This record gives sequence, C-alpha cells and structure tokens, in this order.
Amino acid sequence: MPGGNRRRILTGASTRKIAVDLAPLRTSRDFRTLFAARTISVFGIGFLVVALPIQVYQLTDSTTMVATVATVIGISAFAGTLIGGPAADHYDRRAVIVSSRAAATLGFALLGVNAMLPEPRLWIILLCAVIDGLTGGISETALVAAMPGLVPHDKLAAGAALMALTADLGQMAAPALAGLLIAWLDVAANYWLAAAAGLVTTVLIARLSRMTAERGHNESPLRAALSGFRFVAGHRIVGATLLVGCVTMLLSGWNVLIPEYVTEVLHGGETTAGLLFAAPAVGAVIGSLTSGWTGSIRRGGQVIFAATLISAAGIAGAGLAGATVAVFTGLAAHGAGRVVSDIARFAVVQAHTPDAFRGRVSGLWTAQLTIALSMGAVVAGLVSNAVPTRAVFLIYGAGGCLLTVALWCLLTTLRTLDNRETAPRTLTPPRPPTAE
Repeated sequence: MPGGNRRRILTGASTRKIAVDLAPLRTSRDFRTLFAARTISVFGIGFLVVALPIQVYQLTDSTTMVATVATVIGISAFAGTLIGGPAADHYDRRAVIVSSRAAATLGFALLGVNAMLPEPRLWIILLCAVIDGLTGGISETALVAAMPGLVPHDKLAAGAALMALTADLGQMAAPALAGLLIAWLDVAANYWLAAAAGLVTTVLIARLSRMTAERGHNESPLRAALSGFRFVAGHRIVGATLLVGCVTMLLSGWNVLIPEYVTEVLHGGETTAGLLFAAPAVGAVIGSLTSGWTGSIRRGGQVIFAATLISAAGIAGAGLAGATVAVFTGLAAHGAGRVVSDIARFAVVQAHTPDAFRGRVSGLWTAQLTIALSMGAVVAGLVSNAVPTRAVFLIYGAGGCLLTVALWCLLTTLRTLDNRETAPRTLTPPRPPTAE
C-alpha cells in the first residue's frame, strides 16, 4: 500500500476515534427520536429562561423577586427528581415523560396568556414556576433512566455525549436568540415559542416504544425512594461515582465570581462578562465533539478522576494571570473537563445499575445536577468573602483539585475499575420488598 494512502487511512481512523460517535443516531430509531425531542426541548426552554427573569423584573423592579422565582423553580425541580425516580421504575417511562412534558407545555402556554394580559399576574408566574420545575425534574429523570435501553451497552458514553451536546449548544445559542426575539416582539412570543417546542417534544416522545423497567417495584413512593438510596449507598462503584460528582457540583458556582472579578481585576464591562459566561459552554461543546474516544476506555474511574481534576484546574488556572484571555481559556478548560467527567460518570453509573433501580438512581443523578448551581453558588460566595478578589478563582479551583485528589486516594474501587470486568447490571437484582 502506498505511503500516502496509508497515512490517509490512519488519519481517518484517528479522526473517527476522536470525533463524537454518531453510532447511536445511526443505529437506533428511538434514540434518534429522543435526541430530536431533547434538542427541540432544550432550545424551547432556552427562550423561557431568558423571558422569565426579564418579565419578573419588569413587573416588580426587584432582583429579589427574580431570585425568588429562580429558587422556586430549583426547589420544585429537586422535588420532581425525587418523584420521577420511583415513577420511572414503576410505570412506563415513555408515559412518565409524555405526561410531564404535556403538563409543562400547558404551563408555558399559561405564561404566554398571562404575558398578553393588560396587567400580568405575578402569582400565575409563580404557579408556572412550580409546574415547570416539577415537570422538568420528573421528565429529565425518566429520560436519563430510559436512555440505556435505547443504545447498546458499549455506546452509553456516545449517547451521553450526544445528549450533552444538545444541552451545551442550547445554552450557547438559545439565550442570544431569545434576547433578540424579546427586543423584536415581547416576552409573550418567547413563552409561545417554548410552548410550541414543548408540544413538538411531547408528540415526538409519544412515538417511542414502551419503556417499562424489567422488574418494576411494588413499594410505596417513599419506600421506593429509600430503596434507591440504600442501593447507591451500598454499591461501591455507583455510590463512589456519584460522590465524585459532588466535586463538579461544588465547582458549579464559577458564574457568581465573574461580575466582581471582571470589574475589580479585569477592569472590563458587560461585553467581557458575557464572553466569560459563555466560555465553559464553548469548552463543553468542544469536549462533546471530541468525545469519540470515551467509548473505548477501559479505566472509566481513572477518566472520571482525570476529567474532574482538569475541570477544577481550569478554574484555578483562570485566576493565575489576571487577564481576560487566561480567564476565558481556564473556564473553557473547566467546561471541557466537566462534560467529559459527566459522560464518563453517566456511562459507569448506568452500566452498573440494574434496570429495576435505574429510575431511582437517575433521580439521584438528576437531583445532584439540579442543586449543583445553588450549592456551587454558596461555596463560591464563601470563598469570595474569605479571599481577595484577585485570588478567588485560584483558591476556588485549587480547593476542587485537592478534593478530587483526596477522593482518588479514598475510592479505591472506582480508581481501579476495569470496564472489561462483568458489570453488575448483568446480574439479576433482588426484588424489592412488597409495601405493607
């Protein structure tokens, strides 16, 4: 074979190994449908999350009320994850997603109607915030639980990367388009667009095949949730993987630090702040698009620790030079490390979770993501109050690095995990006790 042809073949093979793996989209009709539905849903919700705070501030002139609505959504979403986990293990997961997205669509439409009133009502916005949070938590939990049934075991990482890509692209594009739409029309247009996206999402999900857990539980919702906690606490791989996710959760408050850092250290304005807010999403998209290699990793635990360490080191690096380029680069590295860690953790958790517990474990996974911003903001605020502004990113990220190293030393089972070993998911799980 001529040398030029050999080089081209090897280059093509390397590119395919690095580029995001599209096999789940090619081989599974149900996954294609789910991917399309989630993409449309993410963009629709992107329009909503911009319109909601703008309208609340227009009505109240109060940042506190804007924060209150955001808190209501967060608390409701957390409650939704606790409800969605047991529901996804007891009922048809497709039906759980369809019913929750249909309810969310009605909530979006109600926001649109309210925005068109001569005097929009704040209590309606708060009611819709509860509906949005609850339905979002329930549907996301059921969706995470359903996905492993749509792709082969060795393509779990690829599926997770594709789903992460939709979220990160939505975070980059939808808010900017939403701002333009509000400037052109008003917030009502954003709500109606979100409702239309919700309707399309609901119809697409309804076309999926039934997705019932292999061995559904007969427990009460409370006992089912407690069984899920006991399973995670007693499983040395699943529990350890979720524990490492706490580092990502605590580092999610980076955005709280940007306004003061831009003003006091970078001496920039809104344009600089906007650029830095987008940096982690840029890194995450790059990480997702180059995630093809994650499907062939043997040491999943090592990848989780390495990616989490890169994520923390990126934040620390953002504060080293005190320059906009350095902060952007560091935050982009944080986003890339985070998304690779998420992909690897998702694959490990789902591979080692029996289907009968997958909804409840997915509920804990989603709950961790739901409270990440709030917990991260609290930790970042404490760091900001304790150290000079110039050192805040460095100290915040360094703390994440130290915590990651400590967990690497403690969690031996996850650190030495070999994906070639038989995963516990292949074993028949014990049937949960019947509720009394």
